[in-house]
Amino acid sequence: MDTLDTVAHTLAYPISIGIFLNGLDELWIDLNFFLRGLHRRERRTLSLEELRAVAQRRIAIMVPAWQEANVIQQMLEHNLRSLDYELSNYDFFLGTYPNDKETQARVDAVSRVHPNVHKVVLPHDGPTSKADCLNWVYQGIVLEEQRSGRRFDTLLMHDAEDVIHPLSLRLCSLLIPRHEFVQMPVFSLELPKSNLVGATYIDEFAEHHLRDMPVREALHGLIPSAGVGSAFDRNAFEDIAGRHGQQPFSTSSLTEDYEIGLKFRLAGKRVHFACRTLTHPAQAPGPSSAGVPEREEYLATREYFPDNLWASVRQRSRWILGITLQTWQQLGWQGTLPVLYCLWRDRKALLTNALLLGAYGLLAYVFARTSVSATVGEPWSMDDVAPKDSWLAWILVINLLLLVWRLGMKFYAVNRLYGPGHALMSVPRLMLGNLISLMATNRAIFQFVRHRVTGQPLRWLKTTHAFPNTGALAAQHEPLDACQVAGEVISQLGPIPHVSQPEEPPAVLATSSPFENSAPWQASRGSERGN
Repeated sequence: MDTLDTVAHTLAYPISIGIFLNGLDELWIDLNFFLRGLHRRERRTLSLEELRAVAQRRIAIMVPAWQEANVIQQMLEHNLRSLDYELSNYDFFLGTYPNDKETQARVDAVSRVHPNVHKVVLPHDGPTSKADCLNWVYQGIVLEEQRSGRRFDTLLMHDAEDVIHPLSLRLCSLLIPRHEFVQMPVFSLELPKSNLVGATYIDEFAEHHLRDMPVREALHGLIPSAGVGSAFDRNAFEDIAGRHGQQPFSTSSLTEDYEIGLKFRLAGKRVHFACRTLTHPAQAPGPSSAGVPEREEYLATREYFPDNLWASVRQRSRWILGITLQTWQQLGWQGTLPVLYCLWRDRKALLTNALLLGAYGLLAYVFARTSVSATVGEPWSMDDVAPKDSWLAWILVINLLLLVWRLGMKFYAVNRLYGPGHALMSVPRLMLGNLISLMATNRAIFQFVRHRVTGQPLRWLKTTHAFPNTGALAAQHEPLDACQVAGEVISQLGPIPHVSQPEEPPAVLATSSPFENSAPWQASRGSERGN
């Protein structure tokens, strides 16, 4: 047992020091968040009048749609009804595949009614990669510009399951072209507290998009694209596309969205994280509303995330593989010091998860050693691993305090969006989130090593999507104000029942240029469609 104690004591040094340094890194972000006043409401609040006064830019909304028949029609119909924007000033472009007739039929059903919905059919069967699909959607936009003689001012990325905020297009028109790339927040739709796996995304995105991303903005660091709610100035996007052979999205990357955000930053483009809110009374105006605090409405994209363990591990392993390993391998370390710092923060997951595994191992050893000692009557205490008053013991105490602070920050972020109930649940969900991250990291490393050794292409596992049902979307809670938006009242999203979708097969990343295929490329538009 003395040998095991010595091993545990020796391992405790690098693990504790690593966790301490990571805690300081997170504390540095927190200090910037508060000392720079990024937590203050006046830094993020807009008025409805300000948004309504903005001149509307023409916006092309890009949506990749491989096997999205279960959600795409509901997504289009809901967002077409709810968007507070002139129909003539925005168009949806849906990237579909010749061998996915069901998704095409759903898009056709909408485009027959709405001429601003366009079906783009790729020249080859699917599935390929999301990047390949988006590259062809971009070409479809160019073709439509040539056909109509009207140029789009802004390109906006969304997914087939997104609930787009009614005022998000107005926000894009407000911020572009002052900024050339704008990322709006992305949050999970509210879930039952019993949905532990799905709710880990509530915690992660709340903290990342309310705290981390605004600090990156303030530090002039890297603002990565989230793949949805990402808006690009048309001229700047065209410049990026030209620099990469008219393929702005890298087909060799599992996280093409993250990479295009990095491309914009490295090209010296003006990037911005648009965390904006509108405020309105917590109840309907009236005599009884006097003194009632205002409620904030975030201009953010909402969606469902995977709600079972394996699906979450698959999705997170793709993020870790693409962001931490692929981008590091392909682009290395480039950019200014703030950009390099943000790259470090994005890539340190490999290290922090290794430290986390070691910490859980030491904790398990302490519990096991204590239990054995109590059983056999042998005296043993934590002092045998970390003697009292040693600097290792002090680091462990400091790490415990940093953990408490970290939990407090997580509570703060989740409470701002979902209230105290979910904020309290974020504490026990932390361990589940750590377990998912450990499993995802292990899977990502295995896939990357296999790819490097065997040359086997990395596989893109498409996320199963779900969209809120129509009844749930119609039964919104409190209106933002009395004004009507596209015939409907602007409403705050509340808890929405989950709509389960069948699991979909993996797709292999395309390794050749999509423009080498000689098959005819199609762009269908409204009633002009020939099929």
